[in-house]
Amino acid sequence: FNAVLHKNGIVSVALGLATALVAFLVMQGFQRNIEEKLTSFGGHLQVAKYSLNRTYEAPPLERRRLQGLLQAFPHTIRAVRGFAHKAVLLKATNEIEGVMCKGLEAEAYGDWQAYLTDGRLVDCKLQDYSREIVLSTHTASRLQVQVGDEVVAHAMQQPPRCRKLKVVGLYTTHMAELDAKLAFCDLRLIQRLNNWSQDLVGGYEVFLHDLCQTQATATGLRDWLAYDLGVKTMQEEHTAIFDWLIILRQNVYVFMVLILLVASSNLASIVLIQMMERTPMIGLLKALGASNGKICGIMLENNLYMVGAGMWWGNLVGLGLCALQRYCKIFPLDPQYYYINYVPVVWDWGIVVRLNMLVLGVVTGALLISIALTIGLRPVREIR
Repeated sequence: FNAVLHKNGIVSVALGLATALVAFLVMQGFQRNIEEKLTSFGGHLQVAKYSLNRTYEAPPLERRRLQGLLQAFPHTIRAVRGFAHKAVLLKATNEIEGVMCKGLEAEAYGDWQAYLTDGRLVDCKLQDYSREIVLSTHTASRLQVQVGDEVVAHAMQQPPRCRKLKVVGLYTTHMAELDAKLAFCDLRLIQRLNNWSQDLVGGYEVFLHDLCQTQATATGLRDWLAYDLGVKTMQEEHTAIFDWLIILRQNVYVFMVLILLVASSNLASIVLIQMMERTPMIGLLKALGASNGKICGIMLENNLYMVGAGMWWGNLVGLGLCALQRYCKIFPLDPQYYYINYVPVVWDWGIVVRLNMLVLGVVTGALLISIALTIGLRPVREIR
């Protein structure tokens, strides 16, 4: 019977730790995947002029206004890249679709090349502005075009202007906020449509070395920039998505608490059953002069072996499942609801170590509380 209890304790700890590892590494995978997508397409911070005009097209900003920014924040800012937006109607042979055309500099395209599903990026190294465009697979499907086809972009302005553009690439992020709205072109094309010189842009995307520095850097930028320039963080730009991540994280924390309660209660029950079976032995040890601390130490050492075995199996199963999913992607998801077509897993060894320490601490505490009940036993009565 003791062997059965011992195995039950090992299984309880192993399942609790394995489930916690999978839950936290998957949660981190969701967060990391979404943050990488949003920062690749919009930077950690965006700097633009304040405007009362409620449109995506910002008033022009002189490049010289941000000179010295990298030197002012050398340890936090990795890159600063100009961009401009233009609302256009794309007309194919039989279909029309409205999108926000985002003009980027050549260096910016390298950040999201991983999301390109077909074709290539816009060639921004031509002497004149490039007449190429990259569409999302969602927009291309609605326009019924593919790589190599041509579309006519009608700029929403007075006087109206149009340009014939060649579709050279398709991208997908599985995020409706991006796929249904954005197309990408040469920044110089937007400048030409707006009659801007090359010294004017719609705003700047600021890329940081570390995402954790976003709020602190935003505060520093607001103090450094002129009064008419605003700073918007990635979290402020995509509030709904980050609220969803917060809810997801809260669910994981509640799940973790329940797991620890179940594992601790199982171990406490096992210890109490062991005490009931070994009550005469405990009374005999007390009669022979063993102290309460000595008896507690013996029982704790015996049960910690069970906990250690459970944690070993828990790490093996949990990390094994995470590795299998990370490299084989055997569990799919509906990208319409989860922004990704498979369950994401990220290796965060800090989380793995902290979870192991947390489980060990909680389970050991439960064992100590259970074992402490042996202090009240009377030797003579228990030997009888």
